[in-house]
Amino acid sequence: MSQEFTEDERVQLAQLVMNIFGDWEIAPELQLMLLGLPEKTRQRELTRFKHGTPLPDDEELLDRARHIIGINSSLHLLYPLNRNMASFWLRTRNRMLRGTPLHIMADNGLAGMNRIWRHLDCTQNWDD
Repeated sequence: MSQEFTEDERVQLAQLVMNIFGDWEIAPELQLMLLGLPEKTRQRELTRFKHGTPLPDDEELLDRARHIIGINSSLHLLYPLNRNMASFWLRTRNRMLRGTPLHIMADNGLAGMNRIWRHLDCTQNWDD
């Protein structure tokens, strides 16, 4: 996915992703992993993202953000009456996926996120 984002758009993406992580109740260490930030990145970067620092202009990181937003959107379409279901679903072992979605995303990065999103949203498979 090669798409250019303005700085303002990257600020909005950062805030949206941080809000999603808050809804998902994900630990800061896992947030850093899901975004694909370097291991030595300090957790305070997450706070900066939440308060107006734009996401880095990095294609893979922005693609990860797109996947996080897509996964969240799919979960809310599947479970529209229960906002807590997204967090529950991500932490519950899924027989079809052979693991918990959150661990699949953390362990496999963008490929894992793609797998989870495709599982939730059949339209993601239309690209193939």
